[in-house]
Amino acid sequence: MGNLLMFQEMVTRYERGENAFDLTLEKWVRIRESIKIAFTTSHFDEVLEAAAIKVPLCLENQDNCGICPLEAICTRGQEGSFMRFMRAIQAYCIAGDLLPKSTLLSLTDQIISELESCKGESLKKVN
Repeated sequence: MGNLLMFQEMVTRYERGENAFDLTLEKWVRIRESIKIAFTTSHFDEVLEAAAIKVPLCLENQDNCGICPLEAICTRGQEGSFMRFMRAIQAYCIAGDLLPKSTLLSLTDQIISELESCKGESLKKVN
């Protein structure tokens, strides 16, 4: 399922000047599209790997989550959207396409919506 955005591609594009928020959003949009076509446990394993990688904002903030605008979404070990998604995708990695994709797609949509909101709030602070 080669359409997932992986870390090295994000880093390369970020270093070329692409926006960190836009790359993070693209990562999750690609994850959503991959979920739609996934049907084997190996497909879901690839989605899990893509979801778990850091985003350019991790680089900008030098892994200091306390100053990152995405802290509420992706803080590991807390009950945010990211952790709910990670728990759900792990179930799909075991069951494959036996589970309805609606739950996973809904969680992905929630993350995308929260990312868009964070991007908007961040832009307001800059202006």
